Amino acid sequence: MKILLNKIKSIIFRLIFNFIVFYQKIISPILPARCRYYPTCSNYGKQALVWHGVWAGSWLLLKRISRCHPLGGHGIDFVPLPLASYKYHYLPHTIFSPVSHHGLGVYRDHNSYVCRLNHLMKAQS
Repeated sequence: MKILLNKIKSIIFRLIFNFIVFYQKIISPILPARCRYYPTCSNYGKQALVWHGVWAGSWLLLKRISRCHPLGGHGIDFVPLPLASYKYHYLPHTIFSPVSHHGLGVYRDHNSYVCRLNHLMKAQS
């Protein structure tokens, strides 16, 4: 039963993802640019599907598309990170690495939103 459910999720994922790619390559170049958000709704949808899976990613995409109208919002709206899948560890002190002979240090951040976003974007491409 679990194998069947995973196959169904995989098929739905590929259908939605391939439809978005089809839209980006065939339909979008014909239409004038009109997305009110950055990243565009199609890029947002691809990221949401990859990061959150079929069900949560589709829900995020539907919420985003429903907000994209003349009376809706605008601006920068990134896909939220799937934080439920990460474990948090308490750091007793700040991690510094020496960068010069003066003993100055630079904070090495491996847990912030930007760091995780960069890591996930590299993994996606």
